[in-house]
Amino acid sequence: MKFEMWSFWHFVLMLAPIVAILILYFSLRKTSYKTRYIVGIVIGCISLGILIMRNIDIFVNSGFDPEIIPLQVCHFGNIMVFIALVFRSKIATSISWTLNLLAAYASLVFADSLENYTTIASIRAQAYIWGHIFIVLGALYAVLLKIVRIDFKSYLSGIGVLVLLLIPAIILNSYFNDVLGYSINYFYIYNSDGVPFEFLYIGERAKYGWFTINWIYTISVVLIFLVLMYLIYLIQKLLYLKDKDYKTESIYHEWRRKRKLAKAD
Repeated sequence: MKFEMWSFWHFVLMLAPIVAILILYFSLRKTSYKTRYIVGIVIGCISLGILIMRNIDIFVNSGFDPEIIPLQVCHFGNIMVFIALVFRSKIATSISWTLNLLAAYASLVFADSLENYTTIASIRAQAYIWGHIFIVLGALYAVLLKIVRIDFKSYLSGIGVLVLLLIPAIILNSYFNDVLGYSINYFYIYNSDGVPFEFLYIGERAKYGWFTINWIYTISVVLIFLVLMYLIYLIQKLLYLKDKDYKTESIYHEWRRKRKLAKAD
């Protein structure tokens, strides 16, 4: 079966994570935190497992390929969902909620990449479908089921992590594309392929030896995503208007707290 944009199955694909989170929300919202957390662990492990399965398939069939490096926003998102739900990390939740959620759902809506596969039954096509579904599902689950509450400090820390990853992404984009001849677009920052930012790609790429960069496009995309990420962060704050004192802690901080209590006894 070959995928077709705006077909019945495309609409099913777009609705899948929404239907899934609604079912989970109304089924689990009144259950214990432990129950919701266990379900979150399952979602996080599946999210990571999809990425691992995809990368193994690429390596077995093609050897090393830059596609294996998880600097694409959505492949990085599978890892963030895993860390967020399994370790209850506020930083990982902040990244998956404010960045990966938006990017992954956009990939389900503008899923023209799936048309390149001769059949959607292939491992790569299935990884695309389920990988993006579980990023959206995992990011929504972490916040809507109140597994992790993001605070402003965590939001800023998430931005810091992304900046640290953005620097090697920009360098590797140029190296793999300009030097080795691959077609790689980590963080959608090399060119506008895959994102509706063609109007921002103004002028030529500046050259510094083998390294090239379009400064206008790069800075503009970063600023746009920073604004979008802040707005999505504010949406999470609205969910706690009636429960302003609700707090969560990572498994590390929980371990430290319990250890201190044990010593005090």
